[in-house]
Amino acid sequence: MTISHYGVWVATPTSFTAETEKQDSRSPHITLKFKDDPNARRELRAAINVKSTDRDTRLVYWLVRNFEHPLTSTLANLDLGFQLIQPGDPEAGDLALDYIRTQPQLMAIQDGRILPHDIPGPSNDILDEMGPVLQSAIDNGATVYLFGSSFGSGIHDIHMNQGSLPRFANGASQDGGILFNFPNDGHWEAVFLAFASQRVPTDDETGRFLSDSRSLAQIIEQE
Repeated sequence: MTISHYGVWVATPTSFTAETEKQDSRSPHITLKFKDDPNARRELRAAINVKSTDRDTRLVYWLVRNFEHPLTSTLANLDLGFQLIQPGDPEAGDLALDYIRTQPQLMAIQDGRILPHDIPGPSNDILDEMGPVLQSAIDNGATVYLFGSSFGSGIHDIHMNQGSLPRFANGASQDGGILFNFPNDGHWEAVFLAFASQRVPTDDETGRFLSDSRSLAQIIEQE
């Protein structure tokens, strides 16, 4: 089962809210509101997972402050709106994200931070880390590029979409992510997310983990 309606949504972020542990202790989200038409009154939404429903509930978080990658040149030429990325489509191949296979690499797997959802104290959970990044993008009028699965009025699965248990959707070259292009100096920032229990390496066709794979938590915590 691959990721349905996988693609990238190009838009302007307008606001966000973050569910705390008290508000939702099982499957909380950050909801990022955005517009892909400056004249439209309706806002669309991105549902960003900030906690896993697996036994290990933590997330893996990568923040690349100065993201330099050939992908950005392709993204910069896209119009506002959602662009479907079909698996195996050679014209869209340069757009698809894959945390393992994209070359050059999007980031180093071992550089990820394993973070809980919402615990007391500053700068020690996923809400503390993502909040300032999103607010900076909003305040500075950045363009956001949201990779994931469209559900019509928004997008979800904005995280690594391979290496999960077979009961979940898995797909190679169908990973989610959030990229920002800032207009003041043109620099890019990237946020990549995964569940700590997801495993790599994965099958090149199905995105399912292989028999010798290890969880991201095992890989990162051994460094």
